[in-house]
Amino acid sequence: MSEKIGQVVLDDTYYPGKDLYTDGAIEDEMLEIARTYPEEKWNQVIAERKSWPILYHFSHIRENILSWLPFTGEENVLEIGSGCGAVTGALCKKAKSVTCIELSRKRSLINANRHKDFDNLKILMGNFQDIEKNLTEKYDYITLIGVFEYGEAYIQSSTPYVDFLKIISRHLKPDGKIVLAIENRFGLKYWAGCTEDHFGTLFEGLEGYPTTKGVKTFTKKEFNAILREAGNLKASWYYPFPDYKLPMTIYSDERLPFKGELNRLETNYDRLRLQLFQESPVYDSLLDNDLFPEFSNSFLLLIGREKPEIATVYSKFSNERSSEFALRTDICKEGKKDRFVRKVPTETTAEKHVRNLESLSREMARIYAKEGLELNQCILEKQGVRLEFLKGKTLEEHLDALVEQGRNEEAEKLLFRYVEKVRRIHSGEAFYKTPEFVKVFGNVSQEGTLSCSGISNIDLVPANILIDNDRISVIDYEWTFRFPIPGNFIIYRMIHYYLESDGKRRALKDMDFYTKAGLTEKELEIYAAMERNFQNYIKGSHVPLLDMYEDVSPGKVDVLSYYEQLRIAGAERKLQVFYDRGNDFNESDSAVYPMAKTGLSLKIPISKDAKRLRLDPGEAAGGLLLHRLAFDDGSKAVFYSNGFDMGDGRYYFGAGDPQFIIEHVQGKTLDIEIEVLKEQEAREEFWQKFSQVSSQKEQEIQRLNQKIQQMENTKVWKLYRSIKKN
Repeated sequence: MSEKIGQVVLDDTYYPGKDLYTDGAIEDEMLEIARTYPEEKWNQVIAERKSWPILYHFSHIRENILSWLPFTGEENVLEIGSGCGAVTGALCKKAKSVTCIELSRKRSLINANRHKDFDNLKILMGNFQDIEKNLTEKYDYITLIGVFEYGEAYIQSSTPYVDFLKIISRHLKPDGKIVLAIENRFGLKYWAGCTEDHFGTLFEGLEGYPTTKGVKTFTKKEFNAILREAGNLKASWYYPFPDYKLPMTIYSDERLPFKGELNRLETNYDRLRLQLFQESPVYDSLLDNDLFPEFSNSFLLLIGREKPEIATVYSKFSNERSSEFALRTDICKEGKKDRFVRKVPTETTAEKHVRNLESLSREMARIYAKEGLELNQCILEKQGVRLEFLKGKTLEEHLDALVEQGRNEEAEKLLFRYVEKVRRIHSGEAFYKTPEFVKVFGNVSQEGTLSCSGISNIDLVPANILIDNDRISVIDYEWTFRFPIPGNFIIYRMIHYYLESDGKRRALKDMDFYTKAGLTEKELEIYAAMERNFQNYIKGSHVPLLDMYEDVSPGKVDVLSYYEQLRIAGAERKLQVFYDRGNDFNESDSAVYPMAKTGLSLKIPISKDAKRLRLDPGEAAGGLLLHRLAFDDGSKAVFYSNGFDMGDGRYYFGAGDPQFIIEHVQGKTLDIEIEVLKEQEAREEFWQKFSQVSSQKEQEIQRLNQKIQQMENTKVWKLYRSIKKN
């Protein structure tokens, strides 16, 4: 039987009668969103509700995994495991017809409601194996986006993943393609401390799923073996970054990342992660050793009987912005060797912004020529603009190579060669504020008399300057404005975006590039405010994913800093004694005593003007045993601690920096004996004691609630409530 929601057809012929899996109440909330809010409002809903499931299912970034594919508009597409329709819209916008298969009725309803205006969408509800047997049509594309890893649930056989591909292949046209997106079992983020996506446990996939069943991801080698066994299928490999769920860039074997390109770590919107190392320099090492494909976080495969060939070899999305600036940059191939760049709007409202690039290129080319800089040629196309593809290395890559070799002074000299070019280009006129300037950069104050030019590309950062032997080109001039902008602001951005965009450049931060470029502290404050206002201008009312990270993600645990604390504390354990003589504790009024790794025994004479004492025995987290903390005149030492009291003088300091504060110490001698407990034993004891205390507190609360309930049932209490009500 079929029903329609808007223009969408829902077919429940093979629906088993009830949903066999559900995420619970959150699906009801998502259905309410799909019914209530149009697509242009979803970003605001995500930002307001601060929920990972809502972000995951409704973010427009999900569609990036498919929307770059070069559809003609005549394709028939089968989407297997369409879920709540996170990527269905991308297909409906580009294909002639889209058929979805989805087991859950609730999720199918969400999908249908959010895409109700598409008349080319049909959703088949039911088990894949039941529906597949009755499919008669052949498809140009069959998509498996985040589905293949559940092959054991879809296919009941001894080789479910191989058989899954065999079955799907039967429904392809002769030149049809399977589009498959999946996590890489060896993805670098898992080595760096992200949990396995499906089970939420550390290193589960890396270790080969020793404790779990039902879901599997694969390495590149393992996947190639599956393709061979499934009928010698061929694949073109693509590498979504940071992963296939929220991809902003699609790389391929024909256009791998450049060194320094991969520096985004905020991928854990769903779960807490460890941060075991900085991924960016590790990516650079992998790229140096031709290993990036093996350690990409995710794979995107185009699979066919023959190796699928499409024109696009790289796609970068710039759609975390206001819709009027949302675009995509593709690198495409013509024949076997020729390449070109295409920029296209991802929203119709951005067409003017993209087409404006052609006239900007002509204007800027004349200005840049005076300093020996070229622009890649730009011509208008029906889809957007087509730009010349240039070879070479960016100025950023050249600078990074020098920094990596420890040649920091040479890096400085090279950077400032281009700083001076920019200074000469953007000088000659006196800066003054215009209404257009205020709209983009805010009504900020300016210091002194500043130079500018009549037209300014503010994005002359090292990543956008390409060097190929003697040819020096500017490859991105999207943010060019036809009103005065201080030249020093452009220089500020050159330095800022090089120094701050990657941690491996931290060695240059002490070289005071800003001062050497003639930028004052006041100017830096002004330009930082201008940059914030500019970013807000680009974003408009759109809330980017990175802005939501703190609200949605459980965050990161920096293991390196914790390890460093332990290392330092273990290597240089000491007791620091602080004296309060009426002005609280301070570093200048303290004394340090050596402390063995096992502890110390010590007597400390205290002058009469000291009122309190603070003992800091080391900086490390862990356990301490107070064998003795008393005055030698026999009086009791009154103290408190920031540690968890486990009883019998045993304290645990989970956050490090252990402290004991002793009151009323004037003119006495303190006798101390402290033993350092073994870390693991102390931690286990702490959790045992903590659990006991928590259980006791919970029982006390339950008993209190019972007493309150009993009291509320008494005649006296009922009489009281009656009197109060009246």
